Amino acid sequence: MTKTHRINRPRGKILAAVLTAIFISLAMGIYHYVPIDERLENTYYYPFGYTFAVGLLINLAILLFLLMPLSILVDGLLLYRKKDNTYMRLLVAIAAYVLLGFTGGIIYSIFTLNFTTFSAQTIHIVVCSIVFLTFQLVLNRSFLHSSSHR
Repeated sequence: MTKTHRINRPRGKILAAVLTAIFISLAMGIYHYVPIDERLENTYYYPFGYTFAVGLLINLAILLFLLMPLSILVDGLLLYRKKDNTYMRLLVAIAAYVLLGFTGGIIYSIFTLNFTTFSAQTIHIVVCSIVFLTFQLVLNRSFLHSSSHR
């Protein structure tokens, strides 16, 4: 397998999906956590562990069953652009993954039949897809290696 095909390794994609789900769930848990001294009386707040665990399950499902199959398709299409320099390939990959996230948001809204929060779901899935791409690039270093072996 050549270095330009390293981004398509399933192990790297699965590990990147798990790390992305953990990272996004951790960020969501920290964002939604209310410190004890700032809580209102007679109001129930979810603990951090619960928010993290539920967010992790939802994000893992979105990443493993929605974004990962779509990213395999996008990576296959990106292989056709071999003559671009490293920065142009990176910009095209970012744009493709933003489009992937938007498409994933539409598919998620269709399957959940929830169009009232369409923009929030789509933004969440676009952010997940960009973080997913970032973890793939960090784990595989495909853009760095392929440009140095030309």
